[in-house]
Amino acid sequence: MVFLQEHWLLPDEISLLSDIHPDFVAIGYSAVDLSQGVLVGRPYEGTGIMYRKSFGECITYVKTYDSRITAVILQSNYGPVLFVSVYMPTDYGDAGCYEEYVAICGKITALFAESDAIHLVVIGDFNCQPGSRFFNSFLTFAIDNKLNCVDLDRLTDVFTYCK
Repeated sequence: MVFLQEHWLLPDEISLLSDIHPDFVAIGYSAVDLSQGVLVGRPYEGTGIMYRKSFGECITYVKTYDSRITAVILQSNYGPVLFVSVYMPTDYGDAGCYEEYVAICGKITALFAESDAIHLVVIGDFNCQPGSRFFNSFLTFAIDNKLNCVDLDRLTDVFTYCK
């Protein structure tokens, strides 16, 4: 599987992800709002998941209705696994972005709780680091969902496992 965050595709261009390689199919959400008629700047958010067509019978698409979250359930030998591609909000220092960060954590937790999945894998851009304003919320989210934090390029050894 390939997990995508912050793509700039329009809603009617999401299907182009499935054209990248003949062995893959893709799902996702666009962050582009077409209601204004004229596109200004670049969109934030936008997530997707590409997976091999041969996994098709084992994959169930989970509708999130949120351009920051794309999710699928993979039926595995170990039971159903919820895979989530996430693009978390950037910290602009205001209350709104903090509230959105916590809300996205809550949405993923709810998706997992409401699914039949027994395992959760969340992959993406979490837009936080040790010492940042969002980091405690990130750790709480990880601990509450029994997630291991693995990002060897960004986090020090002390943070590679959240317990």
